[in-house]
Amino acid sequence: MKLLMKNMRYFVRGVTIGSTLYLLIIASGYQSTPPTVKNILSVMLMSGLIGLLSQIFEIESLSYLVVLIGHLIITFTLVSAMMAYNGWLDQWQMPQFWMSYLLEFVIVYGLAWVIIYLIITTKIRRINQALKKRNLDKK
Repeated sequence: MKLLMKNMRYFVRGVTIGSTLYLLIIASGYQSTPPTVKNILSVMLMSGLIGLLSQIFEIESLSYLVVLIGHLIITFTLVSAMMAYNGWLDQWQMPQFWMSYLLEFVIVYGLAWVIIYLIITTKIRRINQALKKRNLDKK
């Protein structure tokens, strides 16, 4: 039961981050077609899977760089599969498409890390405030 709850937390966190990024992409006007149910559900599934994948960062026997590169490659594969499913890789034969796609992927991947950083720092700040309050209450 504990493992199921942990997996659910990672999945939901992934969906939250992926959905936020997808909404930002839509709001920026970058997606030229209106979002469909198929687009939204596939983005949510892909994001949840990436969230589950993020558990590899808990593997202490591997270096952070190895885990980060593995996460990046598998994430790229999941994103590419989702884009192919949605018909968004229609110009994949053109070399300039791949240059643009890789750049955009790195930017979005970086934005995801910024969101994660903000979530973690906010959580740490709350924990530290609670500890500080508890210590002040004990005095």
